[in-house]
Parts: sequence; structure tokens; C-alpha cells
Amino acid sequence: MKISDILDIILQRCQPRRVILYGEKVVAGSHDLKAADLCVIVDDCDKRTLLRRLYLEVNVPIPVQFLLYTTEEWEELLEDAGSYASAIERKGTILYDKTP
Repeated sequence: MKISDILDIILQRCQPRRVILYGEKVVAGSHDLKAADLCVIVDDCDKRTLLRRLYLEVNVPIPVQFLLYTTEEWEELLEDAGSYASAIERKGTILYDKTP
């Protein structure tokens, strides 16, 4: 399973502002994922419904963990250098960015 395959599914299911890979495990000697942690930033929405939808519809053969923020929450959290969001921003890999 490639991360691009998972990203394609996410982009089909919602319209995120950004998707950041902040944790991954790969199969030794390849680029295939064994597990992935993804931060998904979206415009204002019903987060509970969207998160449930992502878990149900992103049907892949590896464990995928989602962390979901609204754009407003994300921007507010980035102001605190000690927040988890700030750590993801610094250390994560941006897979998709629709930010103007």
C-alpha cells in the first residue's frame, strides 16, 4: 500500500485544505506502508461525522489513524509552539496543500 493510494481516497471523500503524514511505518526494504498517521485539515464541518466517514470509507489493508482539525482550530494551535499541531507542522510531510 502506497501513501498516494490513501491520499487519493481521502481527496475523493472530503475536500481537505491540507493532509500531513506525521507518522508512518514501512515494510523493510520497500516503500510500502504498514501503518500511517494522517492529519487532515478541513474547513468548518461536522468533525464527528467526517471522522466516522473517513474511518469507514478509507478501507485499506493497513492501520490508518486520522487526526482531524478545522482550519480555524489548526491556525489557532499553530500559534502555540508547544502544541501537537505545531509539532506535526514542523516534522510532518505535507501530502496535499490547497491553502491559498
